[in-house]
Amino acid sequence: MIAVSTPLAVQDVTSIPYVAADEAHALMRTELDRFLVLVNKLDSVDWDKPTACSEWNVRDILAHQAGGYASGTSYKEMFRQVANKPAPGQLMEDAINAFQLKERADKSPAELIVELQKVGPIGAKKWAYQFRFAKLFSIPHPVAGKLSIRHLMWVIHSRDTWMHRLDICRVTGHDFEQTSEQDGRIAELVMLDVANVLARNFNGPAVVFELTGVAGGIWKIGNGEPVATIRMDVLEFNIFASGRYTFEQARPLANITGDVRVAEETLKHILVVY
Repeated sequence: MIAVSTPLAVQDVTSIPYVAADEAHALMRTELDRFLVLVNKLDSVDWDKPTACSEWNVRDILAHQAGGYASGTSYKEMFRQVANKPAPGQLMEDAINAFQLKERADKSPAELIVELQKVGPIGAKKWAYQFRFAKLFSIPHPVAGKLSIRHLMWVIHSRDTWMHRLDICRVTGHDFEQTSEQDGRIAELVMLDVANVLARNFNGPAVVFELTGVAGGIWKIGNGEPVATIRMDVLEFNIFASGRYTFEQARPLANITGDVRVAEETLKHILVVY
């Protein structure tokens, strides 16, 4: 193995604290508020622009967010959406997303914004503080392995809105609002999931991720001395980790020092839920 010296600011991913209800609610509300500010800035020409989400334009992302937060308004609405069975080879969440879009096919962007303004705060609050029975369970998931409902409500929902806000900013040219406190915490929680998926699917030597930008940080994943450092813009890394970039698209964006082979194999095994 090739030893790699790493900066003193490196943080072992195992030291990242998990969220509790109050922080989960704050993360969701901030993302919801930022998302609403963004979509209220969009022009009529923006809604039909294609995004990095397969088969979705900007309006579709807004419809998905409205439907997603609506699912958090009650157990009845949650179960109504979950009752849509996936087609063969389709993920459960993709079936739910398709149902959300189908129900809102005739709504204008203005109507979708009004709906999101109404259901968003309710969904965020209930995901944080209610649905205690549902949070006791986990479901099998092809990406996460086993997806905790608590993790879905406390972490994935704010991450989903965050990433879709980035999707829209990338295609409309609007600035992606960031702070180290909000966006850095979301990125940090992504790294916890990255560590879990690597431990489950790869379990290679330790690697340092040096992610640059407002939401960035330096994290070590794995046991022992790191053998490689992967340096990448934090937003580009999250686009890749979400599956929006292939390895071939992401590799030129990553500056690798140390054991290149290990670093590349590590990257090939990264895919987390957003």
